Amino acid sequence: MIRVEWDYTDLAAAYDKRADYSDQALDRMLRAMALAPGRPVADLGAGTGKLTVPLARRGYRVFAVEPNDAMRGFGIRNSEGFGVQWSQGTGEATGLGDAGVQAVFFGSSFNVVDQQAALDETLRILTPGGWFACMWNHRDLDEPLQVAVEEVIRRFAHSYDYGERRRDPSGHVESHGGFHPVQHVEGRFDVTMPAAEWVEAWRSHATLARQTGGRFDEAISAIGGIVAGRELVTVPYATRIWFARAR
Repeated sequence: MIRVEWDYTDLAAAYDKRADYSDQALDRMLRAMALAPGRPVADLGAGTGKLTVPLARRGYRVFAVEPNDAMRGFGIRNSEGFGVQWSQGTGEATGLGDAGVQAVFFGSSFNVVDQQAALDETLRILTPGGWFACMWNHRDLDEPLQVAVEEVIRRFAHSYDYGERRRDPSGHVESHGGFHPVQHVEGRFDVTMPAAEWVEAWRSHATLARQTGGRFDEAISAIGGIVAGRELVTVPYATRIWFARAR
């Protein structure tokens, strides 16, 4: 197994319950890229296939790279029948060949890599003029349910920091020098899901686990208490995507 700083082995099942990405945002990005179906693309830090599957459904030939065995196992099952080629690797060392893909995507993974090294690797595996993109799903922190969640988080992690996943990555990309100016799209959507699954998905939040230390299980229980007695919850999200063409 490739060793990485963020180990999702024990979080894979919970991670697989996370929300998918906005179809509207993905389609806006792909139209801007003029990336025709059938083209080879790479999904780096592919996890359980949350981005891999939507790309494959749109007809792309996807090379999915994921360092964690448990996460990759879920991804292989979720993408069965789509012809996805899964392999072990990282964003900094994919194991893919030179100039073999026309776009490189980081779905909720660009925040857990050495970004400059990952951009170097992106340029190596991209065809000339290919595309880089990174994206995250962000909860609407002003929505009443999320306000209650934030109160719980601050109770158990007083100085909680969302880190890179909530920050605009444009500066990192443009300072690299290998890409044209960054473009941005986003799409808002609601997810309705069983309350129990929503609580379970919180167990995949490695950032929360680290910052609550030994009180992570207490924090999850407190989050569960917010929706006690409810069968379903509706959660508003925004998929935010930053993308740029290689020079």
